Order: sequence, then C-alpha cells, then structure tokens
Amino acid sequence: MDQIRFLLPEIVLILMSFALLFNSIIDQKDKRITNKILLIIGSIVSISLLLTANPEGLYLNNTFENNSLTGKIKVLLVSGTLLSLLLVSNSKTKQFKEFFNEYCFLLVLSLVGGMIVVSSREFLTLIIAFEILSIPIYLISAMGPNSSKSIEAATKLFFFGTLSTVFMIFSAVLFYSLSGSTYFVDILWESKDVIVILSTIFILITICFKCALYPLHFWVSDTYESAPMNILPFLSTIPKIAIIGFLFFFFQNLYSAQVNFQVINIISILITVSIIFGSVLSIKQDKLFRLLAYSGIPHAGIMLIFVIIPLPITSEFLVLYFAFYIFSNVGLFICLNSLPKVDKDFLVNDLKGLYKSSPFISITLTSFLLSLAGVPLFAGFWGKFNVAIISFKSFGFFLPVVILISAGISFYYYIRIIKAIFDDKAINQTLDFKTNTINKILILICLGLTIALGLNPNLLTKIL
Repeated sequence: MDQIRFLLPEIVLILMSFALLFNSIIDQKDKRITNKILLIIGSIVSISLLLTANPEGLYLNNTFENNSLTGKIKVLLVSGTLLSLLLVSNSKTKQFKEFFNEYCFLLVLSLVGGMIVVSSREFLTLIIAFEILSIPIYLISAMGPNSSKSIEAATKLFFFGTLSTVFMIFSAVLFYSLSGSTYFVDILWESKDVIVILSTIFILITICFKCALYPLHFWVSDTYESAPMNILPFLSTIPKIAIIGFLFFFFQNLYSAQVNFQVINIISILITVSIIFGSVLSIKQDKLFRLLAYSGIPHAGIMLIFVIIPLPITSEFLVLYFAFYIFSNVGLFICLNSLPKVDKDFLVNDLKGLYKSSPFISITLTSFLLSLAGVPLFAGFWGKFNVAIISFKSFGFFLPVVILISAGISFYYYIRIIKAIFDDKAINQTLDFKTNTINKILILICLGLTIALGLNPNLLTKIL
C-alpha cells in the first residue's frame, strides 16, 4: 500500500467510475440514487486523501510529482467534476437518465487524466495523460442531441486534437535532442539554440488547441453548440485548469538560470492576442453559448500569465483564479440548464423577462456573470486584480493594461446578458417554472463559494 499511496486519489476515482459502470447493468429500482451515492462517496474520499494522506515527493522514477500545489489543484478539479456530474445525474434529458453511468465513466476517466497531467514531470507520461484527458471528451462531444452536428464537431475536435498531440511529440523529440532527457527539469531553458524556441512553439500549439487559446480556438464554439449541454460545466473548466496547472510546473525553471527572454516573449505574445481577440470575438456573438464559448478565451489567456511570473505568491493567486473560474462557470451552466426548453440556438435576447419567471435563477445567474466579469465583492475581482498586480511587478504596465482592457470589454458583453435577464419583455421560452431541489443546492454551493472568496480571498488558503 505504501508504494501506491501517492496514486490513491486517482485509484479511488477509477474504482468509482467502474462501480458506476457496473451499476448500469444491474436491474434495480433506485439505480439513480445509488449512482449519486457512489459519486458523492468516491469524490469525497478522493478529496480527503488529497487533503490528508497524499504524500509529497517524486515517484515512478521521478516522472510523477505530488506537492502542496498539485494537491490543491486536484482538489479543485475533483470538486468541479463532482458538481458537474451531480448536474448530469439530475438531468431532465432521457438520454442522460439512460446512459448516466457511461457519461460518468468517461468524465471521471478524463478527470483522472487531468490529475495525472498536473503531476507529470516527463514527456512520455505527459503525452499518455493528455490522451486520457482528451479521448473521453472526443467521445462525449459526439453524443449531443443533434447527431449530425455533434458528430461533425466531434470529428473536427478529434482530428485537430490528434494533430496537436503530434506537435507535442515533436516538441518532446526536439527537447530530447538538446538535453538528452525527457524530463522537464533537464530542459536547457538558458540555451540560445533555435531548438528551444521551436520546441516551445510546438508545445504551445498543443496548449493553444487544448485550452482554446487564439488562434486555435475555432473548435470551441462548435463543441459548445453541439455537445450535450449537461457536459458543458466540465468541458469549460476541468481540461483548461489541468493543462494550465501543468504549464505552471513546466515553465517553472525559466528563471532558475540565465533567463531566456525569447521564450517569455513568445508566451507574452500568445497571452496578449488571446486576451484581446477573445474579448473582441465575444462582443460580436448573439447566440448565448457561442458568446460563453469565446468568453473563455480571455480567461485562458489571463491564467497563462501566471506561468511566466516568478514570484513566490504566484501559486496562491493561481489557485484562487482556478477556484473562482471553476465555481463561477459551473454555477453559470447549472443555472442555464435549469431553464425550460433551452437549446444551443438560444439567443441572448431569449433571456428577456427571465426575472419575472424565476427571480432565483435570475439573481444567481447575474452573480456568476458579474464574478466572471471581475466585479468587486465576487471572487472574480480578486482573481483578475491579483494577476494584474503581480504582472505589473514583474513586467511593468503592458500586461495589466491588457487585462484592464479585457475586463472592460467583458463587462460590456456580460452586462448585455444581465440586461436581457431584467428586461421587461417576457417571451414564451421563459414562462413560469420551478428549479428542482438538487440544482438549487448545487447553485447555492457555487454562489456561496464565489461570494465567500470575493469577501475573503484568504479563505481558500485556510481551507486547502
């Protein structure tokens, strides 16, 4: 047991996923209740192990690392996945009710891949973990309500996802040719050789696709519109958080020797274009889900800033940003999922009159949007404020100005949604309806954490 203690949280999740899959073949009346119990118990046990019994150090011949930061990121990943899967378990859609166990099996497998990505310290391990994270997403993306559109989007996602993995393999080969090692710690960042630059560009191409960073963001809107809606809380947060968490460790030796400003400049350019162009693309969208898809691009760009800031406090601010982004996004999509007859062609203006039909959904949905916009008293404010402060301390005015411009633009398009919610015009799509109890509980959990972190951002440090 001592030899596998470092992997116990991941093992528990895998066992839970197979238990859910096994439960799908058992004919019992209260199968959905059993599913929820298994899901909650497995996730709580995994979180408990991460918080109390996860030994720190390097394992599997130094290819896998556990430390306090990887533990915190994994706790957030498991928590976000648990909330997402509870939403799936409470689905109104017949497809989800019938195949809930299969969906859970795939999503938990993807979660485990994301957790291994965060802890990977060597290229071969990383490539395998990336595929474990990605393949279930390819499959689930093809299971949307509109089969032809879903299969088209999933095929595009699979093809370009595979191609992005090839670029990562190219990157690994080039780094190996320079250092003679596949370990991240052996990468010669101080070298002025063109191979370092080329290898960095190749791995950033992979990251651009996986995190929907500009200019490889083209798949994200199609996937948001065609994938099953109940899966969006997971798709919008977990893969992105896992990959940015990995990058934080991958580039942590940039400043250990002579600084390679060429690498830093390349990442800074990627950050800038993703934040600016992602914000501009969001302004032009009338379809709600396309707007939300593109609005994630600036957030991914802002999170990428943490990767190149060499301050001791950066890791704490990174975890805070991850927490606010997960709970605000998950809460947002649960609110949207609670609406009757919402589909992927849902327009921003289709929310008009929502406050008359459901004040609860209107207020909570507005709160999550304000948090994502970075309004004070919500966790999103501290997420954006902190990254602006530390980027100013490291690089001067440029990146904080970019963040400020992005925040101003995001405030505009999020306010568009809020304005529609509180518009006087009522439409048939938002007739009176009631939100079920489980969804209310999930929304209140996300809202409580978002407000609590907005009022006291140090609370997260005390919890984790």
